[in-house]
Amino acid sequence: MTDDFFVTVDGVRLACQKITPPEARPDAPVIVFLHEALGSIRMWRDFPKKLAAATGYPVLVYERRGHGRSDPHTVIPRPIDFHNEESDRFLHGLLTALAIKKPILFGHSDGATIALKYAARFPDNVCAVISEAAHVMVEDVTVAGITEAAKTYAETDWKSRLERHHFDQTDDVVRAWIDTWTQPAFRDWNMTGDLAAITCPILVIQGETDQFGSIRQVELICSHSGGPATPLILPDSGHIPHLEQPDAVIAASTVFLDGLSIT
Repeated sequence: MTDDFFVTVDGVRLACQKITPPEARPDAPVIVFLHEALGSIRMWRDFPKKLAAATGYPVLVYERRGHGRSDPHTVIPRPIDFHNEESDRFLHGLLTALAIKKPILFGHSDGATIALKYAARFPDNVCAVISEAAHVMVEDVTVAGITEAAKTYAETDWKSRLERHHFDQTDDVVRAWIDTWTQPAFRDWNMTGDLAAITCPILVIQGETDQFGSIRQVELICSHSGGPATPLILPDSGHIPHLEQPDAVIAASTVFLDGLSIT
């Protein structure tokens, strides 16, 4: 069963979708999906539904401020520490408003970084994290990938395709990503020092040919995390493993979740 609704967090309306699998596990924690910088609910396609069905866990997918049908951004470029606001103000506010306790956070790209931030800043509030293509520091390959993406957006029909998901705020979604990550001050952003505060288990997924980050990101997460961290490098996969190799991601996630001690 799928239910679409809105939740207002600190005056900002966020679009949400709840997925309840046909055979839900009793008292199972909620898997909360956090999308990438250009993401939306619909851009996950059917992956959240498939993971819910495979695991029996209920799922919450939401659109961050400035994305999809959620309220728009007010400041672009975003502050260097915008991940903190997404963690402390919006994610924490959303979980509180919906009375979701000890969720499993499944984040992709910027969403994975926010998931790690939340697990570090609220370690008692998280059951586990599935981190896919997270960034914990800025690499040359990241900036190069974003610069190339900006060129693609300017020279192709990419905007019209993104408008199916972000409507009249599509330009701002793209600007919030490109202008934030390419500002000179952002080159020094780094959150590896936060990782030691994470105590929950982490599954760290990355495509071997990710055009926005190297395997160094996985190494840093696994070596600096205060809890158990399991790396998974997927060959023949780029920045979006859940769409490029969904069966492999679902299989690994299912094994990871089955191994959790959930109370």
